[in-house]
Parts: sequence; structure tokens; C-alpha cells
Amino acid sequence: MTRMNSPNNTSLYCYPWDVTDVDRFVDQARSLGMNGATLAVSYHAGKFLRPHASSGPRVVFPEDGVVYFEPDMARYGDIKPQAHSDPALREVLPKLVANGGVAVHAWTVLLHNSRLGAAHPQYTARNAYGDGYLYSLCPMQQPVFDYAVALSADVAARGVASVVVETPGWLPYAHGYHHEFAQVRSNLWLDSMLGLCFCDACMAAGQAADIDMDGLRQRVRRNIDSYLDAPVDATPAQAAAWLSADLLEDRALAALNRLRQDRVTQLVAAIRAAMPPQVQLSVVATVQRPTAQSWLEGTDLHALSKVADWLEIPFYEADAAAVRSDAWDSIRRIGTPDCIRAILRPGPPDLDDGAQLPQALQGLWDLGIRHLGFYNYGMLRRDRLQALGAALHSFDRRSTT
Repeated sequence: MTRMNSPNNTSLYCYPWDVTDVDRFVDQARSLGMNGATLAVSYHAGKFLRPHASSGPRVVFPEDGVVYFEPDMARYGDIKPQAHSDPALREVLPKLVANGGVAVHAWTVLLHNSRLGAAHPQYTARNAYGDGYLYSLCPMQQPVFDYAVALSADVAARGVASVVVETPGWLPYAHGYHHEFAQVRSNLWLDSMLGLCFCDACMAAGQAADIDMDGLRQRVRRNIDSYLDAPVDATPAQAAAWLSADLLEDRALAALNRLRQDRVTQLVAAIRAAMPPQVQLSVVATVQRPTAQSWLEGTDLHALSKVADWLEIPFYEADAAAVRSDAWDSIRRIGTPDCIRAILRPGPPDLDDGAQLPQALQGLWDLGIRHLGFYNYGMLRRDRLQALGAALHSFDRRSTT
């Protein structure tokens, strides 16, 4: 892929309810050193504390699984988006585009959608027991695939500089629902086994690829049952070793994960093909820490870098050294830093020490990463926003000398 110059170097992630005064937001973003805004235009449920809100609620519970614009319903098939009930929030995107003071990047959550999962349970991911995960639409299901393509193309027609898609694959077991209860400790091995999808579409796709899906499903169930019945508690290191060993020893398990990666890459390629060429496509590569575990969601970093314009990677780490090492490994897997947009959290729980953010910026720069996003405008305290601006202005002076 011939990669165009990025339309932004620095962008501030934001939610529509935090930027209803578009002109004021743009002025503030630019004063911080931003020339882009990454605005949520399709999002899930949550609970958000707004430390510096000048109006509106201090704590926001957004409508679950809605879009923040007027969707073109003629684009969609079985699965259709629902627009947010407040017209003022649906107007933020066109107003931000019309302002022109920052490049607008449309942050589009695709398959993490409990509203649509509840409305279309036949299209949700299903574990080895047949239990549906209503928060996770399965991309192996063709109607889900078509919905993701249609939504991305719909957003791309809104005058934005780029579409930033999130969750084009399977949600992990331990992420995605706002009330999760267990009295068994989570670990990487258990969550990975519970996160595998055996819905009818995945079963059919696996069988078509000569994977013994029935045998694999039975083994996964048996292994989970045995662990849940045993008086043991895996340490993080043990769980990681068990997962590595299973992937080496169970060829069907490894083949299913490769098949999942191929499907997500196919979906992202279809999204890119459906968008106007002048609108760039960025993929939020993962919610996993570290980034190397992104395969759990069906992400193949190298393959996605060939079909998307950018990979937007959340380097959500507590200190600059961890940011730097994760970025190094991500570059190693992708093959180049040129297609990476890094995302940092310049406030708790990350980079909380005042020295950590400048060090993280320098570390990314030294590795060749030039494009940065920061999460999240409405959730950061005023002093953290000011510290972000100071770090960016200081770093910009150093990087140009």
C-alpha cells in the first residue's frame, strides 16, 4: 500500500458530550498543540467522570451502542445502527468538520455493541458451551461483516480526514460488559479459552478450512471444566505458559486463531475498499496489554498494516520504559514505524509521574513514531491537560532542533 502523509501529527480523543461547544474545544485543542480530534461517532455503554466539565452532568452514562450522526439507512442490511436520541450530540460531528480548525478522525466502534447483540443474538460470538456474548458481534457472521463495512463507509462520507475503527474482531472474555462477576480469578489461559467463538459461522468456516471444530470444541470445554473443578489457581506466568503450550501442541487451536486473524484482515480490507480513497483508514489494533497479545481478538498486526493506512496502538503502560519496549516490539512485528499512530494516556493509571510523559514521547520519537493520539479530553483533570500541552510544546521544540 502506498501510504499518504498522515493528516495529523497529534490528536485528542474525545466524546461528543464533552465537545458540544465545538469552537471552544477546537481553540483549547490547538492551544495544547493538537491539530486533530479523534471523535467518538459510534460507541458502547460506559460511566464517565468529567473532571473539568463546565456544563452538563459530572458523571455521564452514554446510551449504549448508538451512533452520533444521522445514519444513511439505505446502506445497511439485516443489522442497522441506532442514532443517539439527542439531536445536539448528533450535530457535533458535522460542526467539528465545518469548523476546520482540526483534522477530524471519526472513532468508530464496530462490533462491541450490546444493543445490537441483544437485538440480534444469532449473530453474537458463542463460547464452547454455546453461551452467547451479547456485547460481541461475531465478524465471521456475514451480516455482521456487512454491517461493519456499511457503518465505516457511512462515516467516511461525513467529510472526515480518517475513520478510526475499533473492535473489528472478537472481544476478549474479560472485556466488554459493564457488570462482570466471578469468584474465580481471571487469567490469560482461562480468558483465552472462554473467548474462543464456536458459533455456527465459525464452526462452518473452521470445517471448510479442514479444522476439526467438533473435536476442538470438546477439548476446550473439557479443559475449562477440569480447571474450574480443580483446587488450583494459575499464576500469571503459569497461565501464559499453558496458553503457549496449548497453541504449540493443539494444531486445531492454532489453526482456528489463524483463521480468525485472516477474517479480521479480510474485513479491514473490505472496509478500506468501501471508503473514498482520500479518507484514510486507521485500525485501533487491540485492547490487549501488551500489544503482542492482540491475536486474541483476531488481530494480525503485520497483515493489517498492508490493508489499512494506519494502526492506532494504545501504549497504555504505567511508565515510559514499558511504552518504549511495547512500541519496539510492535514495530518489530509490523516491520516499520511509519504506519503507527501511538495512543497514550497522560493521566492515571498511566504516566502519572510528571517526568514519564516527556520520556514516553522521546522514546516513541527515537523509535521513529511520529503520530500521536491522547486519551481522553473529557476524562483528564485540567492540570493533566495543561501538563500534556506543556510536554508537547517542549517536545516539539526539541524535535525540530
